[in-house]
This record gives sequence, C-alpha cells and structure tokens, in this order.
Amino acid sequence: MSINGQAIIDQIEEQNYAQETLAVKDGQSIDLDALFSAFLPLAQKENLALAKADIDGGIEEGGTTFSLEVNVINLPLRYANQEKKLVYADQEYELQVYTIVDNPNVSKSRLKIAKLSSLAALLDDSDGVFAKAAAWFDDQLQVILENQQQAEQEAAEDVQKAAEEPAAEEKK
Repeated sequence: MSINGQAIIDQIEEQNYAQETLAVKDGQSIDLDALFSAFLPLAQKENLALAKADIDGGIEEGGTTFSLEVNVINLPLRYANQEKKLVYADQEYELQVYTIVDNPNVSKSRLKIAKLSSLAALLDDSDGVFAKAAAWFDDQLQVILENQQQAEQEAAEDVQKAAEEPAAEEKK
C-alpha cells in the first residue's frame, strides 16, 4: 500500500489525517487494547493516521504518550517541517506502522520510535502485529521505570552529598 509524496506533504501541512486521542489518568492501567481498537479503523483508511494514549496529560504536560502512526518515515507526524524535507512530491512511498513513546525518561531525546510493520501486514494480521506492539510498549515502559528509579537514586545521592559537604567543612 503506497501513497504519493504530494499527498503526504498536503496532509502533513494541513494536519489533515485521521487522529484519535485517548486520555489515561495517572495510576490507571494503560489500556493498549483501547489504543489498538482506536487505531485499526484509522489504519484501514490506508492513509496517514495517528492514534495516541496521553497518560497523565501526555508528554506536553510532563506525562507519557504512547502512539501508533501510519507514516512513510520514522518520524512522528507532528515533525511536519522535517518530514516535508524528507518526502519528495513525485515519488510513491510504502505506508508503514510505527510505535512511538514520548516520555522524559525513555531516552535523552524524550522520544523512542520503532517500525512495527508495513500497513499491509497490519491489515492482514492485526492481532499478531498488535501483540508485537504490546510487547514493545511494555519494554519501553520498563525502560522508563528503570530510568526514573535511577534518576531518583542519583537525586537522593546528590542531596546526601550536599548535606555532607557543610559538615566536612566544619571539621577543617
């Protein structure tokens, strides 16, 4: 399944692609099935599409965003300027499905993106592709939790070190 470069550019400039956002409150379990159910009808349109779950307000509010996108390159659709530079109007592009996690603790860039499958593979075997997506999201959630724990530990060590420095100065 392919799409013309000019159609991609037009949709990105006008943000004229199918989108769905689910809100998840902090402390609630992340319902990936709801995300997958929201994404599949968008993907079936065989065009650019985005479904996301904003956890605790999403990345814009310091939370986490889990996204599924139909796109032609491994950049989020919101990176319109960069995407327009990489897409040529006179070429055809194969539609792909990408998984995206936005969180301050997922990586230094606060973004992790991976190609999940081609759009054709998703439409042929959505259960298998979504199982792969669920495993990937779970892996990224583990990375986030580990990085949060490490950051908290480093912050606690810094506080302890700062508290010990004046005491060491007094002994001199």
